[in-house]
This record gives sequence, C-alpha cells and structure tokens, in this order.
Amino acid sequence: MASTEFDKDFGYLMRFLDKVAAAASTLSDPAARAELTQLIADEKRRWARGRELLAGGNPAVETKPGGIETPTAISESSAAAKPAPIFTVGSLRP
Repeated sequence: MASTEFDKDFGYLMRFLDKVAAAASTLSDPAARAELTQLIADEKRRWARGRELLAGGNPAVETKPGGIETPTAISESSAAAKPAPIFTVGSLRP
C-alpha cells in the first residue's frame, strides 16, 4: 500500500495526538502530566514509523533514540503465541 493512500488520515491522527499532548500539559497532577506526555510522544514515534514502513522503509531495522539500530521483525513463534485482537465496530450514529 502506498503511504499516499493514508496521508490524510495520518494528518488527522498527528493533529489529534498534538491536541492530546497540549491537553496533557494542562493537567495539575505532575505524574499524570509526565506519563501522558511520554505516552503521546511514544505513540507519535510509532505512527511515524508505520508511515515510514508504508512508504517503503526498511522493516528489519529501526533506529532508536541515540542512533542504536535494533531488529524489529517478530519471530513466527512469538507472533503465534499472541492472540489476535478482536475488534467490533458499530454505527457511530444513534
């Protein structure tokens, strides 16, 4: 799949994550603020990596902060051990 197919969706997603990050900065609890800020930063990195993979990026190597490259391929045995998620989607209209 070409990444251009999802450009609009990634645009909406990243703007949404930016809004959540902005809301995190307004939390009065410092621990919650720090945790939510970290969660959103991690999510943005994951989605940016997914976008890169859709654009033809190398699926076998991921660069971690600090320039360390680590393999990202999941072995078949570990992939088979995890149950597949089940999602149910209903109407968004009442």
